[in-house]
Amino acid sequence: MKKPQLQSLNCPACGASISNDPGASSVKCQYCGNLLVFDDDDGPSDEEVDGFFAEDAAPPPAPRAPAPPQVIMVPNALDPKVHRQVQQAVSRATQVSKLAAVLPAIFIFTTLVIGGSIAYFTTRGVQENQKRVQAQVQKAQDEAEEKRKAAEKTRLDAQAKRERDQWSNLIEENRTSLPVGLDSLLAESLPQGWPTLTKGLSSAPITITWYAAYVSTFEQRTFAAFKAVLRKFDKKVKINVIPLPAQRGKNTQMMEAMLEILEQKGEGVFEELHERLAQEGRNLFMRENYSQLCEIMDCDLKKFQKAMKSRTHAAKVAGLAAVSKKLNLDRQLVFRIQDSLFYDQMSIISRIDDVLEGFVKYPEAR
Repeated sequence: MKKPQLQSLNCPACGASISNDPGASSVKCQYCGNLLVFDDDDGPSDEEVDGFFAEDAAPPPAPRAPAPPQVIMVPNALDPKVHRQVQQAVSRATQVSKLAAVLPAIFIFTTLVIGGSIAYFTTRGVQENQKRVQAQVQKAQDEAEEKRKAAEKTRLDAQAKRERDQWSNLIEENRTSLPVGLDSLLAESLPQGWPTLTKGLSSAPITITWYAAYVSTFEQRTFAAFKAVLRKFDKKVKINVIPLPAQRGKNTQMMEAMLEILEQKGEGVFEELHERLAQEGRNLFMRENYSQLCEIMDCDLKKFQKAMKSRTHAAKVAGLAAVSKKLNLDRQLVFRIQDSLFYDQMSIISRIDDVLEGFVKYPEAR
């Protein structure tokens, strides 16, 4: 350390002010014991330095006055006020250091909390939006299903009304008002032991009576069809089948009655084909072809036309209309007989099946 020119200086270790002897080579701090050693080498003089850097020989410069000594003012460390300020500064520095150490953790924690909150509320909003959309879709589906059910119910109601009206009309068309004492009149007209078929329970709520104009095949195909109808309406329907006079064999009386029907006009039994059918009946009667005569009374129009193409013989005419007249049957039953003349027995059975269906489905139409 360069020897100071001052009488007092500050200790570089503790900052205390110590007295200095200008001639001494060292001094010891009386507070902290630090030893300050001074050297006597003051370095090259200014003149030597200037002469070394001079470019050419020049007269030496005039001597300069020495620089004033540097004074460093150091606060007294023993001053309580200064000591307290130092402690406060150190405490603040310590607090700042601790805070600086904690700040990254606080920043990370805050980031996690804020990010988690944003993610939670974002996810919750998406879920609530999905629930709203699903609820709206479900509501639309429910409304569409309700509309479909309402439309289907309306359609079924309209269909049921149409069917009910159709059944009512069909039942009304086929309703027959029979005269009193018809059974006894039939018993007089029919041969002894002529079958009257009754099928079904006597306590059945529905009773149908059918008068067949011709029963030559009734025991076979027609009877099987009737049994099927009865099985379909088991315990609900009782059917009386009363065959009108027509049978196989040489029953002259029955044949004459059939021809009498063919001969008579104005009964509503036949219109266009009356004459040709009557002519055919005469031919068959003359040839005693009783089975074919019975057949033409119960076949369809095509069979009528086919059977009437080449018949020219004349004969006495009779027919079933005489039987109807003798039995005093009303016009509706004559219409029934006409139906069974123009259509085969299976068509009649099918029609009876339809009527029974209407009776069972719509009791109010009985």
